[in-house]
Amino acid sequence: MAFKILLHTFRMIFGNFGQALKVSVGPYLILILGYAVMFGALSTMADSTVGVTPLMSIMLVVLLPLSLFVAAWVAVSWHRFILLEEYVGFLPTVKDRPIWPYAAKAILMALILGLIGVLLFFCYYLLALMPLAAGGRESSSLFGVLSAIVFVCAFFLLVVISLRMGPALVATALGKSMTFRDAVEATSKIRGVIWGVALLFALLNAILGFAFELIGSAVPILGIFMSIALNWLTTLLGISILTTIYGHVIEDRPLIS
Repeated sequence: MAFKILLHTFRMIFGNFGQALKVSVGPYLILILGYAVMFGALSTMADSTVGVTPLMSIMLVVLLPLSLFVAAWVAVSWHRFILLEEYVGFLPTVKDRPIWPYAAKAILMALILGLIGVLLFFCYYLLALMPLAAGGRESSSLFGVLSAIVFVCAFFLLVVISLRMGPALVATALGKSMTFRDAVEATSKIRGVIWGVALLFALLNAILGFAFELIGSAVPILGIFMSIALNWLTTLLGISILTTIYGHVIEDRPLIS
């Protein structure tokens, strides 16, 4: 079933490729333009009496909310297109869309995941330092290997938790109320499937990243475009996976065979 969910997300994107481009390209071009304007202003003002630190602070204040808004704008528009069949014109509509509530909930989710991550690594290092305190080259080497393994496992666990919590974001995009606890409870019946989805998604990212890296090494100019395409695809895949899980679990929609 995990493979069916991932296959469903691919069909969701490439079966609606024109809408996928309309949902994402315009907002991200606006974001790129915003960054270009701010960096242009920074380079112009760098030689003036204004210090670099205040300028960087201004950039952070302007670009961080803009980045959050654009990411939420794309996600909300895609969720609503797939689940409510709200087609997109030249640009996704902003009026009466819960973009900022979505961004706020995404920030809260990121904070929760960050806290869980900190606790996981704190507990691990607390236990790992005990044999390390005994000293010796073998203990140091073992600690390095275990650190790498635990890092991968902890990251994978956080991905699984995010997929369990993610339907709450989709509900917000649709103007519905759902807590993270509600989302975790609703996805409990497919918890094993979600582990499989997370594993397949991680493997797919690794394979595509490696393949695109080889192409970029051979043809640097082509590599730039491949990197942009990969980032676009993985972003849409992540949003689509949450959309698929919400549609299947919450709305009892069938998966495409």
